[in-house]
Amino acid sequence: MKADQQTHIHLPYPLFDSHFHLLLMKERIPDALDLLAMAFDGNLVGAVDIAVDEHNFSQRLNLSERFAGLLLSAGIHPHYSYKENESWDSRFAQIIRQSQHASVLAVGESGLDFYRKRVPQETQESAFRSHLDLAAKSNLPLVVHNRDADDRILTLIRGSDCRHGVLHCFSSSWNTAKAALDLGFYISIAGNITYQSDDELLDAATRVPIDRLLLETDAPYLSPQPRRKGANHPGLLGHTLEFLARLRAVSAEKLAESTAANAKRLFTRPAHAACAGRIGRPPVQHSYWAAPDSNQRPRACQARTLTN
Repeated sequence: MKADQQTHIHLPYPLFDSHFHLLLMKERIPDALDLLAMAFDGNLVGAVDIAVDEHNFSQRLNLSERFAGLLLSAGIHPHYSYKENESWDSRFAQIIRQSQHASVLAVGESGLDFYRKRVPQETQESAFRSHLDLAAKSNLPLVVHNRDADDRILTLIRGSDCRHGVLHCFSSSWNTAKAALDLGFYISIAGNITYQSDDELLDAATRVPIDRLLLETDAPYLSPQPRRKGANHPGLLGHTLEFLARLRAVSAEKLAESTAANAKRLFTRPAHAACAGRIGRPPVQHSYWAAPDSNQRPRACQARTLTN
């Protein structure tokens, strides 16, 4: 990656990156942590480091302690929902345990990927049901991965008690977006919208209510134009913001304010789950966001040390 991509930060307004992968970013970008620090020193007010499997939780937790506003999820990506000679129950038990940590404010990412088909459909669906159940019982939002699986994603959500989450890197039609919105989910827009190659996505992105929109990088993937050739990072989120603002004919400042507020509202841990490690009770909301413009998150309680 070119040096200017490594140091380029474009955050014209306070922004919240609702979905990125810090350890994967570190693999692709030298000095990724310095770059993230630059973003947080600028206008990055929050970001969620999204899990892809049960491993490296302690490392991710340690990194989250370095940055106020860096939150975590716990979950297993559909690509990794099967591992030979490893029990799903024992693997997912680790996810349940990780989800009880005070720094974890979401379950996932989980869902269905019928594009690459690295794992059989029935295995992916079983894993997705586990995540749906955990999200419902813990009152944490579910981060949903959907690739060419609109109908089954919606069917499985409808068949669950989960009514709280986000369809990340949305790439489907308005009909799918509306169905997800009706089920209580948010819609997150990533850098792929700047490629302008999907008319259905462009249409949907103009029609989602502004109070249900999120922005994300999915870093290190999906770098927005005009930075598409390099690895992505949260400091590039402003490019996606500005494209979407033009598409929706609203000011970038208003869109930034709304999407950041939406993310802070969505990624709010029930106080009982953070402090007692209990799941299944009615939600009692505890916000990490002391004020609308704050990038500091107070601890709900003393964080417990977990291992992988």
